[in-house]
Order: sequence, then structure tokens, then C-alpha cells
Amino acid sequence: MRQIARLLALLSFAGFGLGAARAAELPLGLGNLAAQVMPAVVSIAAMAPLTSAPPADASQDGGETGGDSSALRTADTTENTSGSLVPPPKTIESLGSGFVFDPAGYILTNNHVIDGASAVTVTFPDGAVYDATIAGRDKDADLAVLKIDAGHRLPFLKFGDSGKMRVGDWVMAIGNPFGLPGSTSAGIISALHRVIGDTSFDDFIQTDAAINRGNSGGPLFNLAGEVIGVNSAIESPNGDSDGIGFAIPSAMAAPVARALAHTGAMQRGWLGVATEEVTPQVQAVLTLPDTKGALVGAVAPNGPSAGVLDTGDVIVGLDGVAVDNPRALLIRTAEIPAGKTVVVRFYRDGGIGQADVTVTAPPPPLDESLILPPPPPAAPVILSALGLGLAGKPAVQGVVSGVSVMSATGAAAKAGIVAGDVIEQVNGLTVADAGALQARVTALGNAPPVFLVDGNAADGTNPGPRWIAVPGG
Repeated sequence: MRQIARLLALLSFAGFGLGAARAAELPLGLGNLAAQVMPAVVSIAAMAPLTSAPPADASQDGGETGGDSSALRTADTTENTSGSLVPPPKTIESLGSGFVFDPAGYILTNNHVIDGASAVTVTFPDGAVYDATIAGRDKDADLAVLKIDAGHRLPFLKFGDSGKMRVGDWVMAIGNPFGLPGSTSAGIISALHRVIGDTSFDDFIQTDAAINRGNSGGPLFNLAGEVIGVNSAIESPNGDSDGIGFAIPSAMAAPVARALAHTGAMQRGWLGVATEEVTPQVQAVLTLPDTKGALVGAVAPNGPSAGVLDTGDVIVGLDGVAVDNPRALLIRTAEIPAGKTVVVRFYRDGGIGQADVTVTAPPPPLDESLILPPPPPAAPVILSALGLGLAGKPAVQGVVSGVSVMSATGAAAKAGIVAGDVIEQVNGLTVADAGALQARVTALGNAPPVFLVDGNAADGTNPGPRWIAVPGG
């Protein structure tokens, strides 16, 4: 009995020690942090005529976005020059949040807070109210920049590095939920890189810090008082905080804010490549260490990556940020303004390399009337072992034109190649015509060919260039 009692005592002491260690990791208090950043967090009122579409907010979209509570406001009647009393137009007011990121009077908020507004006012914690103009908007990222003229430098907030945040890190949110300015809440980062279908570049930070209607556009802070996110949306069955809030990461928000303040628009860069997932089959063929990265399926001939990247390269880093998949490359590219030179890291021929690429603005839509007609057709080529028939004529840019004859039960069909596909490479080597493809497959012997294919998938969708391994070659 004495041994059992002693063991229980030891376990109790060990449990106390573990609890104390965990308690030491909790923030001791956020009062100093809140006092430090509060002067630069503002409340925003966006007014729009009642006859027009009101600014978008969560009260009108089922509560899935962390938007802004709306209230109908009617001004007092005024007297016109003829002496008769006429009521002014009624307006609807949308309430949101924002923060000063430039002491010259530039304020960042969500685009949906001020969308459709004919007048915008900004209120500071000390009660100062200013009329604001819209300096620029970026609908794709749901961000907007306001400008006020305060006549003096304003308290402002600095952006932090959202890429350094981890799941479980403590964060604090400040905003104007339900018209209650300066409301502060705290929590942790629940998840990173959430895609919720809210913007063109969804890459949200998820947090359990309370975010409600009216918090939209407000800052999400790390414990150093840096803005690492812009609170933008919530997931809730009733439209109120349910512990699932979403913030646009500062990696996206900071360059957009600066671009809108300086030029009024965000001109995103274009890398000039089409990419796809790295499958285990592709990993084996290209002797890659893992399946992380974005496999280059095509390079625009006159794009910024022409002569630098090649089909078959696997991009694993862009401008100092790791790239784990094609979507990560899309998001990272969208965060880079056009004209900036960045370092691209990639695998090629089993080794890692890097090169400088100056991202450019995307090209205008192609004028199809200027496309030259294809060369005359040649005799088709049949690869009976694969159940695959190829048109003899080359396709545009020297790749083999798609499947013209197929066996529905053949290896190619089973692997996902469909009629009309364009086969561009075999095991990492570009093929210029059907004869070259046949020679390449023959040279592989019994090894299964891996084709770089462009065209419709078996379900009718067009996912773009993709690698397909075909057994039985």
C-alpha cells in the first residue's frame, strides 16, 4: 500500500509539473499588446443609396463570410431653395473594420466592406472621424485601400511574416463587430492554407479567435503586434462567431496594400508556366526525393520563364518560399508584383538548381485569327501494344497531335488517355512528331512509358498538362 501511495504521489507531482509547463507557454496577458496596436485600428462606415446594391456583407450571404452588420439609416428632411420640404435619399450603412498601415493616411480593409459605397467614413479609437476616399481595390483578393487626410502622421501597424506562423500559435483580433469598436478577442491559429471558395486566391489562416459581422477588414496580430492576417470570413450556421474564422495572410495582403496605395491597382506577376501535381510515377521517372513541388508541363515561348525553365522541371521554391504543389505556386506568384525579379528553385536531371526570373504582367488574350494553319497531315502511327493511334501531323509548337485511333480496352485508355489528347513528352523527352514518339517508346523496351499529355481527361474536364504512366508498353 505504501508503494502504491508513493507512486500516486509521484504521478500527481509529474502531472502538476506538466500542467505548469504548459501554463508557462500561454501568453501572460494581452493588455500591453492591445494598448500598443489599438490606436491604429479603425471602424469603417460605408454608405450606399438604398436604391442601389448595398455593400456586400455577411448578413446577406447566410453568415458564411465575416462581413458587416447593416442598419437602415434615414437622414432628417432638409429644405430646398423653393421652400418646400423634401426628404433626402435614404441610405444603407455597412459597418466594418480596418487599420492604418501607412502613417500618411492609408488604411487597409476588405473590398466587400466598401463595395458599392458612395461615401465612406473612418472613426479612430479617440473619436476622430474622417471622410475617406477609395485609393484602390483588388476584387480578386477581396482587399481595398482607403485614404484619409488627417493633417498629421497617424499611428500605424507593421505587417509580419504570415509564412512563419504555425498551427497552435497565439493570435489576437481587433475590430468593430456589430458596431462595437475596439472589440478584442484572442485565440490560436487552427489551420493554414484553407481554401473556402471566397476569393480567387484562397489561402486563408483559420483561427478560433472570435470574429463576427463587422470584423471584416480588421487585423489579426501575432504576439509581437505585427499584422499577420486580415479578418475576412467566418463559417457559421447562424452567421455569428462559431470559432471558425478566416483571415487573408499578410503574405498576400501586404503587397496588395502597398500596390493599391502607390498605384491604385495590383498588377500581379506572371511566371509563364503551366504546372501539375508530381505523382509517384513522375517522381520515379524523374528520380525526385518526394512528390512535393509543381511539375512544369509547358513554358510560354515568349514568357518570363522561356530559356530558364523547361518542361519536366519541378519547381520547389519561389522568391524564398517553398512550393509544395501547383496551387502553392499559383498563390505565391499572385503575391509577387509584376516587374520583380525572383529566384526560382527547381529539380532538373536529378539535381537541384536555381535561376532568376523577372515576372511580368500576363499577356493579353490571344488573337486566334493570327494563328498559322497547321502543316499538312502525315500518315498516322499505331502503337498496338498500348492500344494507341497517333495522328501523323505534328501539333502546334512541335508536339505530337492527339489520339486518333484507340482501343477502349487498351492500356492507354485504361491509364486515362482519350481521343484528342496531345502527347508532348515521353519519359521527360520532348517528341516532335508521331515517328519520334514511336521511336522513343520502342527504345524503352519493356519499361512503361510516361507521357506528358495535354487535353481533356476521361471525365470530360480539361485539367491542363499532366503526366500519365501507361503500363504494358
